[in-house]
Amino acid sequence: MKVLIPLKSDFNYAECKKLYTRYQKLIGDIENFDKILNSTLFYSFISKENKFIGCLYFYKLGDRLFVNGFSNRRCHIENVECLNMAKNWFNCDIWAKTKHKTAAFCLLRAGFKKVSDELYVKKKGE
Repeated sequence: MKVLIPLKSDFNYAECKKLYTRYQKLIGDIENFDKILNSTLFYSFISKENKFIGCLYFYKLGDRLFVNGFSNRRCHIENVECLNMAKNWFNCDIWAKTKHKTAAFCLLRAGFKKVSDELYVKKKGE
């Protein structure tokens, strides 16, 4: 799997922005895409077959590190793989908030635990 960041020359900006715009309301973001890029740790994921999977972005909220993301449809297995890879890049607990069943299922398959109705956490070392 290939991971791209906004600072790389081959970053797929147009694809990421288009997908973000399509799912912006569903993921609950009110920010524009460029603000997300500039204020988070943003990663784009490309499969071995050179297929754009989707994006994850990490941000601080209070003293917690949160993850949010969006992806193309029918990429559940790849999404779990992306989360499993990315969660190891940080030496802290990672939190996620979602009301969507498919996203929650993905989080659970990646080792996150349900804390409340819409809140999940992946404890470091678990």
